[in-house]
Amino acid sequence: MYETSVQSRPRQVKTLSVLLIVFGVLGLLLALLLMSIVSDSAGHGQSVPALLYILVFVQFGLSAAQATSGVFVWQGRSWARGLAIVLCSVNIVGALVSLATGAVLQAISGVAINVALLRLLNNYDVQVWCSK
Repeated sequence: MYETSVQSRPRQVKTLSVLLIVFGVLGLLLALLLMSIVSDSAGHGQSVPALLYILVFVQFGLSAAQATSGVFVWQGRSWARGLAIVLCSVNIVGALVSLATGAVLQAISGVAINVALLRLLNNYDVQVWCSK
């Protein structure tokens, strides 16, 4: 019988990759919705601060990077795991900032999701998979 030396992808890597991609795509959809709202406001003569456009583009970039990291964690790339750790940390900071604005449910869910993702990113099987 033919034996292969290829290690099978751990369940935690599959779960983590899918979650990173799903949350990244959701973030992209949110960024597109926000851009539509901002552009609509500007189109109707309302003054829109440049900072608002910058924040929407930052949201777009972070979300695209999160989805991309999910794809490359699936492939076992160590840089993608590092990128995902940084992005989850940034998301936690963002959630804590939203807590200061009064968005309690959003903040709690954002922190909980990103802490769970960080735990998965630091799982032994994920570390081994992404070290090849």
